Amino acid sequence: MNQYDMKGRHAVITGGATGLGFAIGQRMLASGARITIWDRDIGGMGTAAEQFKKDHPGAQVACVHVDVAQHASVAQATAQTLAIAPVDALVNSAGITGPNTPLCNYPVDDWQQVMQVNLNGTFYCCREVAGLMQKQGWGRIVNIASVAGKDGNPNASAYSASKAAVIALTKSLGKELAQ
Repeated sequence: MNQYDMKGRHAVITGGATGLGFAIGQRMLASGARITIWDRDIGGMGTAAEQFKKDHPGAQVACVHVDVAQHASVAQATAQTLAIAPVDALVNSAGITGPNTPLCNYPVDDWQQVMQVNLNGTFYCCREVAGLMQKQGWGRIVNIASVAGKDGNPNASAYSASKAAVIALTKSLGKELAQ
């Protein structure tokens, strides 16, 4: 297993209450990081925090309620998180798949929600945190995409398109921040 030295670092993980975000939280804690989970599932965050602390005695785990699909919510979560510690790492793991249906039948509201969470949520989080990292002279951002963003999955047009956009956003942001 790869080991990363995150001692003394603070990582924010969106969608950290379950799934991939939860697993990333486990790895960050095992690598010595303090973590803050951003999620819209308040109960799930509490359960995850209990498990993190059980698995990693002495771990520093905070939870901040946020809806990444709403810029104002992300801005508020950023302010709450900065009151805990500066953000050294941001992992944009929050995401939804949406319905599995052909594009010609894809519900417009579902399309918009997938884009709001997967693409706009990633944009909002990067927008709020990247400048802070630049000011402090250090930071890491990981945006979770999918092979569906490269290849496209049948009956998953919104998910595939949103993840393709996350890939492009990540490339663009990386070029902006590279020194």
